[in-house]
Amino acid sequence: MNKMKLKILKKSVIILIILAPLVTDQGCKKQPKCGCGKDAIFVFSDENMNNVANVYYSETTKIASFYSDLHPGSTFYFCNPGKWIDTLKTFPKDNNDQLLPLLIYGIVYYECNYLMNAANYSYYVSPVYQVDVTAIKEDNYGKK
Repeated sequence: MNKMKLKILKKSVIILIILAPLVTDQGCKKQPKCGCGKDAIFVFSDENMNNVANVYYSETTKIASFYSDLHPGSTFYFCNPGKWIDTLKTFPKDNNDQLLPLLIYGIVYYECNYLMNAANYSYYVSPVYQVDVTAIKEDNYGKK
């Protein structure tokens, strides 16, 4: 009977060793979901004053993106560029045929390729985001 109890005890210890990591809290943080409509990171609005951007777009590829001075090195892609291309064409351009800075409003999400690359490389990867744009306005700061 002692040998039987010893075998059961050994098996119980092995099972506990295997199951212990599953039961205990490992302290892992939830990874953010990427892509439009997933886990929002922040919002471009008048309240946070970081929505002034230099917008670039292509009518042929239907891609629209922008860079913000308050997020150096970051690239923001429109989630819904086709909806905004005609609107973007109405805004004034400078002498080099570039759009003047615009106010962008919308919800910002991580771009999936960026999250994958940032997790897989040991060096810094410039942030890339997607924005579900809700409004675009001309930046009239300082104009009367």
